[in-house]
This record gives sequence, structure tokens and C-alpha cells, in this order.
Amino acid sequence: MVDQIDETVRSLRNLKHLHTGESEKVIRWARGESARRLADGDPGYLGDLGIALLACHRDEPAAWQYQDIFDHLLRLLIGDAGKGDIGQALRLIGAARHSGHDVDRVAAALLAANRRRVSLTAAFAGDGSAAGVSDTFRACIVHELVLRERTISHRKTIADWAASPAMRNHPLGWLPLDLAPFELAGDQWPRVAAPDRVATVSPDVLASWPATDQITPELSGALAAPVMNWVEGSNGRVETGVFGLAEPVRPESVPEVLAGLGMDFLEPLDGPFRLDVHDTSVWDVWQTLFRAASGGGAYSRGCHGAYSRLFAWQALAALAGAPASAPHEEVARSAQACTWHRFDGEVPGFFRIFWDIGLVGVRPGGGSIAVLAATDTD
Repeated sequence: MVDQIDETVRSLRNLKHLHTGESEKVIRWARGESARRLADGDPGYLGDLGIALLACHRDEPAAWQYQDIFDHLLRLLIGDAGKGDIGQALRLIGAARHSGHDVDRVAAALLAANRRRVSLTAAFAGDGSAAGVSDTFRACIVHELVLRERTISHRKTIADWAASPAMRNHPLGWLPLDLAPFELAGDQWPRVAAPDRVATVSPDVLASWPATDQITPELSGALAAPVMNWVEGSNGRVETGVFGLAEPVRPESVPEVLAGLGMDFLEPLDGPFRLDVHDTSVWDVWQTLFRAASGGGAYSRGCHGAYSRLFAWQALAALAGAPASAPHEEVARSAQACTWHRFDGEVPGFFRIFWDIGLVGVRPGGGSIAVLAATDTD
């Protein structure tokens, strides 16, 4: 088998010297040969080839073909297209982590999606078979399952690990192990009806509302967390704001207050524009945040389920005014107590293609308001 792996790797090393058509032929052959070997009961070939590809990618990090075929091998072993082998999959996941090719998030999402065909408990085994995988990988599996099954209480091995210090000390350990009511039924983008209020915004109202800027780097980072993949992996822009108001805001005055805060996204470019404001719910807000993180922007891939859930909760906490150190129960209570709005219309800062988000959280009493505006384009 060693000779066969070496021959395959030599063929792949020549890819950078081949024309696009020839390169695609070699990649198709490597994929087809791997699928055939797996169907013939030889998953070890895929594991050995994957580890050899990781070594090649270390030597030639600019050669994307190694990573492309490695990811395909991992999908085959996880069972994305049929018969898989969890042992070899875990072997590749552990090897990838040590090679600097982080597949923890995507592998956890794939395993959870194929949970009816593979044994997820193997990733939490205490017999050493999963010794190479990380706590991040396991924590991601936990929350990928929570998103799909609402709870993990019926999976004893996984639930036991989720109660361990390793999970409690992980960033994902802050999240609840059951879905909150506003996390349910989130398989599509929330629908937006006709606006509840419409305002015409002109340059003379910009920054006219008496308000105190209360944003901090920490708050801005939490608010923007779900859409940072739009910024870092695509053409996205984001603006965040937290303001203390001299007068409590009433629902009917939200458009005027929003226009008067002086945010760049709402700065008129060519004269007055129409600003639409919709009354909405915490469910709508959380779903929008989660879908922004998990679905990605125009060119970014998204963050998969587990971390998208974390980023959505972090942004929700910042919008609702919950302290950064607050437990998730307190965040949920704070979010339920807020009044929520979304805005759109002829917003100057929006590309107005598909990836536009305008969210407003009015804290109890109306004396404080938080805003998230984000957009992306292809």
C-alpha cells in the first residue's frame, strides 16, 4: 500500500505543472480511486493518503489541490456519501489538527449530519481510539447535536463529557445544552412583512438625537461576531452602536431615533432616503444572527452550527445589554425583556442585494438602544 500511496502523491505533486483540464482529471481519479477503495473495504488507504496529503500541504501550502482531496477523503470516511469508517475519520481529524489544517468545526458538523449512520460516541471514547482529536472537536459535536436534536440528555456518553471540566472550560461550554425557545424552528430566514413605520431621512437629521455613545471594543466585537465571516472572507461591512438616550424611545419614534444617532450606514449620500422599520421578536433576531454566521456571506463559507450558535448568543447578549459574564439564563431573560426592531429600505450603507442586516434592540425602559448593521455583496 505504501508504494500505491507514494505513486498517488507523486501524481498529485505534478498538479501545479499541469493545465487546468489535466489537473481536474488527476483530482477526479484520486477521488474515484478513494471511493472504490472504501467500497472494497480498504478505509486504511484513505487514512494513509490523507496523512500523506497533509505532509504535502505543509511543504506546498499554496497548492489547494491537497486540501481539496483531503476534505473529500474526510467526507467519504464520515459517511457523507454512503459507507464510511469513523476510526479512520478520527485519525485524519487528529492528524489535521497537528498539521495546522483545522477541520474540527466542519468535521463535527458532518458527523452530526450523519449521526444516524455513524457512532458519535467513538469521538468521546476513553480507550484511546479518539486520543488525537481535540476538545474543540468534541464541544462542536455537542452543540451540532443540540441544534439538531434540541438536547443531548438521551446520549449518555456525550452528555457525560459535556458535564466535564474540559467542556465547562471551553468557550462553547457557556452555551445551554438545550435549545432556548427562540432557537427552535430555525431552518429558514425569517420572513419580513410590510414595515410598521416609515421615515424619510435627510442630512439635517443625522446625529440630531441627544444620545451618549456607549460602545466599547468588547461590545462591538460581540455584536459583530455573527457577521465577521462576511468581513473577513467576503466583501462585507459592519457597523455597531450602543447608545444611552436622554429621552426614552417609544416604538413610534424608533425611525427618527435611529436616523438621528449619526451612524455611517444611515448617512444620506444623494439626498433624503426612505427608512423602513419593522417590529419583530427575539426569535427573529436570533435566527437572523445565527443564519448570518452559519450561512456565510457572498463568498464566505460560514462558521458551521456550533460556533454560529455561540456568536448568535454573544450578539444577542450585547444587543440586549446583558453583561459579558452573564450566564445564558440571564441573557435569555434580558433578550425577552427587550423590544426588537429590524430596519431596511433605501439604507445608504446597504448593498441591497441579499446580505443586509439591520437590527435594533431597545432595552427595558427605552433609555438605551443597541444597533447592528451589516451588508455584503458578490
